[in-house]
Amino acid sequence: MKEYVNCTSCGAQFPAKEIRCPYCGTAYEPAAEEEYVGKLEDVRTELDQHKTDADKSTVKSLVRVILIFVAVVVILLVLGLAANILPNLGSRARQRENKEEFMQKYSVSTEEEN
Repeated sequence: MKEYVNCTSCGAQFPAKEIRCPYCGTAYEPAAEEEYVGKLEDVRTELDQHKTDADKSTVKSLVRVILIFVAVVVILLVLGLAANILPNLGSRARQRENKEEFMQKYSVSTEEEN
């Protein structure tokens, strides 16, 4: 059953759920306040959701930055190791070649002496 109220301005009767008197437009404060509080609650809910979404987005961004940083550090370490190892490999190969050349010359000269 609908509850009715009387307008404080024109005296007309209208449903209590109405925010304004349908005849003169005067605001009915209890209904207007109820609607306002409902809208405020909707705003609070949306703000909470935005905060949650922002927090998740921030965490995702932070994780991406950390992963990129780790990847860069790993790449730099690999390049540094490669820069240190490759020249040594080359010099070791040159040392072996020099040794083999020396041994060949030495063994050739000793064979010629005999």
